[in-house]
Amino acid sequence: MKKEVRGIIRFATTFSNAAYMGFPLIQAMYGSEGVLYASVYVTVFNILLWTVGIVYVSESMSFKELLKKIVTCPPIISVAVGLVIFLARIPVADVLKDTFNVVGGMNTPLSMIITGITISQFQLLSILKDKRVYFTVILRMFIIPVICTLVMYLIHARGMVAVITIILEACPCAAITTLFAIKFGHDQKLAVGAVTLSTLISIITLPCLALLAGEIIM
Repeated sequence: MKKEVRGIIRFATTFSNAAYMGFPLIQAMYGSEGVLYASVYVTVFNILLWTVGIVYVSESMSFKELLKKIVTCPPIISVAVGLVIFLARIPVADVLKDTFNVVGGMNTPLSMIITGITISQFQLLSILKDKRVYFTVILRMFIIPVICTLVMYLIHARGMVAVITIILEACPCAAITTLFAIKFGHDQKLAVGAVTLSTLISIITLPCLALLAGEIIM
């Protein structure tokens, strides 16, 4: 595959929209305890997204450049600070917590707005005719969740944590896929199509997989 296609497909199939799509479902199924386990998943997820994910979409970077970007990347710094605060049980003033919650809540809506703006630049029919979009969505929404469920079953991982992991892994393509496609000069139409179509399909696939995983893994 061409570089501008390969990077996006790798990123879109590896990283799901776990927090935005997965958290509400997990909250409904398992309450605050489930959200706590999901937060652990998303913490590791974010570290990988801003390291491995950057490698996927910026193949021309040298190791030195990549290391510099990782060390100076605001999300990585934020995760590190957050872990210190969490593990050390450092109290945070309500005014700071409320501010961070409001700013954090803007993340996914802004990504989706940018995705919508990018969609407007292409004809919807041309996106739906793109075979690469279907290839990406089938991998992200069907093949990877099935493999994840089989792995959990084979290693005898059972209970709530295993189901939560499967649900978060079965979420649609991360909304930030579109932003990375724009930033690194990749195929924007492919990114937009993968995010949009996988999000629409997840309305059906996520609840079904949650029920299926609950039957197999619990």
